[in-house]
Amino acid sequence: MPKEEGPLEYKPRVRDTKRLAKRIDLDYVKRAASTVSRRKRWIWGTMVFLLVLISIPLGFGIGPGKRILESGPVSSAHALYETKCESCHMKAFQSVSNEACKQCHDGAAHPAKTVDDSATVLHSAPAPRCAECHIEHRGKPQLADVANGFCTECHANLKLHATELKVKAHEIKSFPGSHPDFSTVGQIDMRPVKLNHAAHMPVEPKTVRGIQLPMTCSGCHVLDLNSLTNAPLPMTFDQDCRRCHEVELDFDTFAVLGPNARPAPHGVDKATIDKFVRKAFQDKLDAEPEIVRRPLGKRNLVPEANANAWFDRVVRESESMLYDKCRYCHMKEPFETEEPMENRVHRIVGRYSVDKIDGEPWLPRGEFSHKSHRAEECSSCHSTALTSMKTEDVLIPGMKSCVPCHAQTAGHLDGCSTCHQYHNRSLEQERRRPLQKLMSALTLTPIEK
Repeated sequence: MPKEEGPLEYKPRVRDTKRLAKRIDLDYVKRAASTVSRRKRWIWGTMVFLLVLISIPLGFGIGPGKRILESGPVSSAHALYETKCESCHMKAFQSVSNEACKQCHDGAAHPAKTVDDSATVLHSAPAPRCAECHIEHRGKPQLADVANGFCTECHANLKLHATELKVKAHEIKSFPGSHPDFSTVGQIDMRPVKLNHAAHMPVEPKTVRGIQLPMTCSGCHVLDLNSLTNAPLPMTFDQDCRRCHEVELDFDTFAVLGPNARPAPHGVDKATIDKFVRKAFQDKLDAEPEIVRRPLGKRNLVPEANANAWFDRVVRESESMLYDKCRYCHMKEPFETEEPMENRVHRIVGRYSVDKIDGEPWLPRGEFSHKSHRAEECSSCHSTALTSMKTEDVLIPGMKSCVPCHAQTAGHLDGCSTCHQYHNRSLEQERRRPLQKLMSALTLTPIEK
């Protein structure tokens, strides 16, 4: 009878301590694990061999190894020292220190503008190293062009980096997104000179006292061609106004001095003007004593009683006429009622000092280069000048005039450093490296005399 087929019976292995202990070779500690030892030595030997093999082209600059060891091209300004690493890297394999940069450069500390350099402003964050913002070995770009990220790292929250800052916005992350409008917007020009731009540039051409109108912007606003930015030169009466308004300085109300009479001086104190007027009439009286016999004016047919009476009258009425004409260009201060009449007529509001004739800057934290915008018409930015009839109008354009060009390019025109300085160039001192050191960097020898 055949055996009945069915599932095989499974007998599990018994893994007790006694049976497992029989499998352990108790003499393994007496024998060296030669196989394991050989394997480790082979692995380490192979690794050392590969490292040596790789380091040969790196060390001798062979093939691709030469490109790996190259630091990268330096900027054009530092091309002189491209093969003289020690000129900037004073210590091997260490970043360039500020002391190395100051051998040639003398950048003043941040902030650049003295408007922020008051004792009440506390800067909690230290200024970064030069090399942290001006990164070398990136090719040929100018090191002065700094990416916006270096600026917004702090200016995205100015309250964390400084206190008591008098600014419109404490969070500036982009332009024009979070950038406030310029400080000139909404301000009033309080300078004491009366100026009507529309009167000088009428829509319809005309002639006034032999002067052709309209005038051009460059007729009064002269740019300094020797300046890096072609900054406008300060306007003065002698330079910009005298050629048209010298007639306002004529004081000879009775026309006794003749056609060659000199106009009164401008921009000086009243005592100097009085002295000039009195001397002019005294010289005329000394040269022509008989002039006192002539009647003064067309309606007065009776001459003055004597020379003193003649002199006193021509001086008094000439000065009165001269000082009365000041109001056409200058704003006068209100005077006290008890103040003598001779002192009321000359007190002009505001007098600029010689060393600050152009007054305070309108954009204390910003920079502007007329040279960079020389291809543009003045009216393209100063669009309100042609219609401005008030002296108080500040004709510096707002930010909306800059946005069409400076917020659409996605290039260097949108950078913070385009309009803002980090270093105060006015405090920078020119540093000249010694001739021998410079020639050493060039691997040249001095020319023998």
